[in-house]
Formats: sequence, C-alpha cells, structure tokens
Amino acid sequence: MTDALDKRPGLPAEFRYLEPTCPRAQWPTLDLHPTAQHWLEVHGWFRGQMKDLVDLGGLWREETLSASDYRLAATPRVRHLLNNLHHHHTIESSHAFPLLSAAEPLMAKGFALLDRDHEAIEHLLSSMADAANALILAGREPGADLTPMAAALTEQIDHTTALIGRHLWDEEEIVVPVLTARGDTLAI
Repeated sequence: MTDALDKRPGLPAEFRYLEPTCPRAQWPTLDLHPTAQHWLEVHGWFRGQMKDLVDLGGLWREETLSASDYRLAATPRVRHLLNNLHHHHTIESSHAFPLLSAAEPLMAKGFALLDRDHEAIEHLLSSMADAANALILAGREPGADLTPMAAALTEQIDHTTALIGRHLWDEEEIVVPVLTARGDTLAI
C-alpha cells in the first residue's frame, strides 16, 4: 500500500497505535486537549469552506448559476481558502509537527507523512489557483465563453477538496490523540 495522499484509502495502521486510548468515535465525549479541540474547529472551518465551493460548482453544473455568477461567487472564496490553507500548513509544518514529533517520537514518521501531504496539497492548491485565475481573466473579456474555465475550476475544486478532506481526516487521527496524550507538555 502506498502512503501517497492520492493513493491511500486511509491512515496507515502503523500510525494508529494511540487510537485505543483516544478513539475518534468517542472524541465528542472525551476530554480532549484544548489545542486538539481547536485543531478540530479549524478543520471544520476548512471543510465548510470546501463544501461551499463544491456546492457552488454544483449550482453552476445544474445551471442555477451562470458561469459569470459562478465566477463572481467562487473565485474570492477560492482565494480565501487557499490563503488560509497555505498559512495553516506553514504553521503545522514549521512549528506544530516538529513539536509533536519531539513529544511523541514514535509518531515522527506519521508527521513526516503529513508533511508530504502538505507538499502534494500545495501543488493542488496551485492548480486550483491557476484555474480560478483563468476564469477571472476570461471574465474580463467582453462576450467570452466562460464555460470551459468554469468547468475546469469545478473539476479542480472537486478533486482538490476530496484530497484535502482525506488529509484533514488522517491528520486528525494523528494529531488529536498525540495532543490529548502530550499536549500539556507542549507550547503550541
């Protein structure tokens, strides 16, 4: 089984050894570390933003939104999501993951996996930005057919958000148990 983000069906078993002490199904009733709770809230915000973008693409596909209206509604949201994801991943990779790896050395390979995910996601975000920019630029041309660019953006959003969703889930499966077990010893 590969551990590449676009190939794996879930988190490899070697990174699930803390799960018995902090099973995901019990997170709503467990006393999670406040930083773990905050992490889940931030990820919830990302999921909400991604759902909104996917929903806008659906409205465009259903012809409820014109390509022009889709352009006006989706492209600022794409920019906002991309900026926030990039910032979030930078903090995780440069600060949080090294601290968490030091606190739970057996999980260092798991944090390395998440870092590789960030690299893959940055490429996806770049492609999504390119698709959004193409739609923005095409919309500046009077009478331009925006359909191909709108289609490209919706496809890129669907693909990218699915993989980001996989990453968020897997990241939570590592981070929440480590923070819950070791969070009081960390300065995150």
